[in-house]
Amino acid sequence: MSAAGPHVAVVGGGFAGLAAAVRLARGGARVTLLERRPFLGGRAYSFADPVTGDVVDNGPHALMGAYTEALDFLREIGALGKLRMQRRLHVTLADPALGVGAVAAPPVPGPLQGAAALLRYRLLSPTDRVRLLAGAVRLAVRGEGWRGSTVSQALSRLGQSSEACARFWHPLAIATLNEVPDAAAAAPFAAVVRRGFLAGARAARFALPTVPLSELYTTDARRAIEQAGGTLLTGATVATLALDGDRLEAVVLRDGRHVPADAFVLAVPCGALLRLLPPALAQASPFRSLHALGTSPIVSVHLWLDRDVGWGSPFLGLLGGRAQWLFACAPGRIASVTSGARFWDDTSDEAIAAEVLRDARAVLPTLGDVTVRRSLVVRERHATLSLTPAADAVRPAAETPLANLFLAGDWVRTGLPATIEGAVQSGRRAAMLALAAARAGSSRDLGRGVSACRYPGGDSGASTADAGR
Repeated sequence: MSAAGPHVAVVGGGFAGLAAAVRLARGGARVTLLERRPFLGGRAYSFADPVTGDVVDNGPHALMGAYTEALDFLREIGALGKLRMQRRLHVTLADPALGVGAVAAPPVPGPLQGAAALLRYRLLSPTDRVRLLAGAVRLAVRGEGWRGSTVSQALSRLGQSSEACARFWHPLAIATLNEVPDAAAAAPFAAVVRRGFLAGARAARFALPTVPLSELYTTDARRAIEQAGGTLLTGATVATLALDGDRLEAVVLRDGRHVPADAFVLAVPCGALLRLLPPALAQASPFRSLHALGTSPIVSVHLWLDRDVGWGSPFLGLLGGRAQWLFACAPGRIASVTSGARFWDDTSDEAIAAEVLRDARAVLPTLGDVTVRRSLVVRERHATLSLTPAADAVRPAAETPLANLFLAGDWVRTGLPATIEGAVQSGRRAAMLALAAARAGSSRDLGRGVSACRYPGGDSGASTADAGR
């Protein structure tokens, strides 16, 4: 990398920010990444449990083969080998009354596997399975034509039964959109179905990390950025932006220091972005439409058991209760993930853990007499954008009114829900735009660089156990 390369500052150290910073560094930019917390990882991170010392994720995450940008990012930083990919699509779901069923692809030619998996799903009647497949095709084909509709409205128009909704559509929609079907936007859900189930065998497969989340991508991304001459500063809280006409001159840290650059990528959640904007800019398009956007929570529960309990697959969909997905994390430790879990906002951690255990025991008899040695509840109260049709309509593009400022994050306009794939896709696009803008504007001050924005005390001494949001 040339020492005279343009300088780009990236704010935010999650998937979007790291994907942007890696692309920028590899493209010849001098990169400074600023992260307010003492560690990288955004809303997908791991930390040491303060009681057991085990490293746990803030919530188990699964990727799909359809996550082409995310998988390519992991390949780019040398981390793809840290995922275990299914040979074929296999998702096990369990109902207290009906037992266990699976959306599982048989060994047939790739383009037929998604359809065959839906037609073999035993928790639905043969008639509902046919309607399920036909509905999936119609949902995907219409795509953006579902704008303005909710998932529930779309499923009703597609003639899906209440059983199909309860045992397939709703669990899928809530997991991918982190919102209840009566409120969630149908258009991005159609994109999930098209890319995940109807794009061939490779796209439909799930992949699970074999290492804690932070180890999956943050360490290798940091290495890639630093090897290219970039700088990552943790514990560096950006307070506001310093403008110069129609350009951003610098980001201003909480202690008053200015970090100037030729271009900037803000890879932070929507609420954090609005807090950074000067008042005049916050009321300009597209930002003024973002003030009314809400968020949706995710609650994860880690349970340490007195013995190992398995069910024959790495994760399991729980039907009939409020807990949604159960993951086998390690011998003697399982974890649940429940999206859109507003119903637990005012519930104690102990009550949440007890309900998750009841829901799991309802479908897994082997859990009946286990003893829970420890439980840990992790609440991501603002995990994602609440992706309603109205919110989807005002999601901003990467470009902003400022010629050298670009947005990235799972909440910007990607056509996808707020997923890891959307975050990486948006980060890479913002990087491409920022690099072009930086090259065009770097003649303003080629001498500005990392040395001008060193932030002392990047290691605040805080433990990652303090990572709860």
